[in-house]
Amino acid sequence: MHKAIAALRAQLLLLFPERQPVIDGSLAAVLAGEHVLLLGPPGTAKSALVRVLAQAFGGTYFERLLTKFSTPEELFGPVSLKGLEADRFTRVTAGMLPEAEFAFVDEVFKANSAILNALLSVVNERIFHNDGKPMPVPLVSMFGASNELPEGKELEALFDRFALRFQVDYLLRPQNLKNILGAAEPKLSGSLDMKTLRAAQAEVAKVKVSDATVDALIAIRDACRTEGIIASDRRWKKSLRLVQAAAWMAGEKQTTPEDLTLLVDALWREPKERSKVAKLVGRLADPVATQAVEILDAARETADKVAGLRSGDRKAYIAQAAQALEAFTQQVSKLEKLAKSAGRRAKDTIDAATADITEMHAELARAVSSGLGLRRVEK
Repeated sequence: MHKAIAALRAQLLLLFPERQPVIDGSLAAVLAGEHVLLLGPPGTAKSALVRVLAQAFGGTYFERLLTKFSTPEELFGPVSLKGLEADRFTRVTAGMLPEAEFAFVDEVFKANSAILNALLSVVNERIFHNDGKPMPVPLVSMFGASNELPEGKELEALFDRFALRFQVDYLLRPQNLKNILGAAEPKLSGSLDMKTLRAAQAEVAKVKVSDATVDALIAIRDACRTEGIIASDRRWKKSLRLVQAAAWMAGEKQTTPEDLTLLVDALWREPKERSKVAKLVGRLADPVATQAVEILDAARETADKVAGLRSGDRKAYIAQAAQALEAFTQQVSKLEKLAKSAGRRAKDTIDAATADITEMHAELARAVSSGLGLRRVEK
């Protein structure tokens, strides 16, 4: 099972470039039976990723776009006419959310009060009340999407039900965009089944949460509170399930503080808080990996700065590009030094950062050579 999930992750990383945190978090959420919120503009492959995940496990899938005019029928099914004849208010749930194992609800915060209470019951208790009778639902994970954060206290309860929240933006690297433009719709070469997923979830639940992990989690909570970042007790408790899933995906039978790095996308309330949360969590959970991420962020900032000069003064662009190439080389060297003191999972972060910066170096070198009229010599 572990090899199968690892193979699925590898395929997803190829199909959806620049989405590693979202992919890792989504897999952890599915393994933990939690829900995910994807914030960002349209056209960032949010629904495509969820469809492929549902396909991967052979799960029943439900998708709906909400508007301010949406009615409960759109999510929970129409009222049964035969039921009305018998003085019963029963919904026909076939093919609707109450019978789905994976769900994608776009513009989820457009849910009105007529939808909200039933939706909360489905995502939290896994129960749908049909004609007053509690009906168990098979939902594994619901993925919500929105272009904006919720407004109004009535939506806060729904917002808190999403254990992980990700800001999903447009692709940054030109080569990744080029690959996507020429590719077919994302599709897996193989699939698992729900039996495999349920068995994997059972294994995840058996992963031991170490005392060191709990101590580090409490330290993170205290540090967040000092910075004014407050999460509910429910969120802290649910986060341990995600941590168990992260440890299981890494091949471990017991959690370590390193696994808490997943909490970076569980604790922020607004996207602008993410960098602060990342520093707090990283410092206490995995300082080596945090340094690697900071180096990668600096490299991306440099690449963006140079890209902004490309259409301007040629000499200024060439000079800035030369400095950037040297900076990339130094950053890769720093990562190599970090790797010597890194744990296994931190090394994965360092390897990914090294690959990204190496590709940035190659892309910039090609752009500079093209601008100078140089031809690349094939060996």
